[in-house]
Amino acid sequence: MSDARFRWASLVVIVLALALRGLAMSRGPACFDDPDNYLSLARSLAEGKGLSLAGRPTAYRPPLYPIMLAPLVAALGSCAPIGVAILHLVLGAGTTWLAAASARAMGLSRPRSIIAAFIVACDPVLIAQGRSVMTETTTAFFVGLSLFGIGIGGGRGAIVGGLAAGLAALTRPSALPGACLVAVAWAIAGRRKPPTLAHAGVYLMAMAAVIAPWAVRNLIVMGEPICTTTHGGYTLALANNPTYYRDVLDADSDRVWTGHDQWLWWDQVNRETAAMTEPEADRFLRDRVVRLALDQPAEFARASIDRLTRFWAIAPSAVVYSRGVRLVVACWTIPLWLALAVGGFGASARQWPVVAAGITILGLTGVQALYWTDMRMRSPLVPAIAIVAAGAGFRPWTRSEDRR
Repeated sequence: MSDARFRWASLVVIVLALALRGLAMSRGPACFDDPDNYLSLARSLAEGKGLSLAGRPTAYRPPLYPIMLAPLVAALGSCAPIGVAILHLVLGAGTTWLAAASARAMGLSRPRSIIAAFIVACDPVLIAQGRSVMTETTTAFFVGLSLFGIGIGGGRGAIVGGLAAGLAALTRPSALPGACLVAVAWAIAGRRKPPTLAHAGVYLMAMAAVIAPWAVRNLIVMGEPICTTTHGGYTLALANNPTYYRDVLDADSDRVWTGHDQWLWWDQVNRETAAMTEPEADRFLRDRVVRLALDQPAEFARASIDRLTRFWAIAPSAVVYSRGVRLVVACWTIPLWLALAVGGFGASARQWPVVAAGITILGLTGVQALYWTDMRMRSPLVPAIAIVAAGAGFRPWTRSEDRR
């Protein structure tokens, strides 16, 4: 495949990504709803009140996404969802291009790089998340950018990869463990090549430089140098409590935890933590889960396995989605998971820098084995999944000049 054909193929896939996301945004109810109050935080920023809710400074949500939304809210007011749609379309197109660029930088052929971009363009879970005012679309972009920097390599690549990894963590803190594991793998890969080992250090320093201002802000405002958020204890407890285990884990059929029992649990937690600061409430809920895990290790392990099955499910829950939607998602996911398995066990997936994509997948998977989880949580991984799956043993072109 020539450079010209590669550029044209990339453009076609990017247009496809825009078309599919635009179509998803134009259909169905509840488009650009704001379940996590990101627009409220952006509005607070636009009004000069900082990251606050109900007049109180907060670190409950990661800061970067509302910072990105704040100019849209300031400029568009009640029409801010239009700005969100444009932002998500741009990020979706950018993530699609980054998948091809990252795969190419990591040594994949041009045809396989186009396959990686196609996977990002068409992934139904990632497309669906573009409809909501949530962080998955933005995080996927920064994950793709970080992998691109890692693929470039050298000092410049380390800076780009580290900065993007830090931005991903400030958008969705669950991306942080995977980024740290990538740094370890980079250091191991470079143990016999001192410049490469130094690049791992540059990657870590760049990531730390991005996260540090947020920690300093929290030290000043919240009294503690919080590097991520004060939301972790809640999401850990949400997926690890006796009521959840009874209603979902021990249910006879597929259950999505919602309704009256969940509301009662949520109300109890609010009453128990009402007099606490955000960091205190975060530690209180986290410590409660630690005690539960120590007291009921078998149940905790079973719950973790259940969360992983939800995270890597081939189709969304039948309780929420129609048979048609589930069939479409399953028809996409089954061959993708097969390609991911083939690519993941291939020789190239164990070599640097392609191994960084696999480690990114494992890092977030490990986090979601513990915390509240569903299929949408895996959408930030789609660029990494695309690179590993595109490296599988498929040969869409056979001529030697097309495999370049």
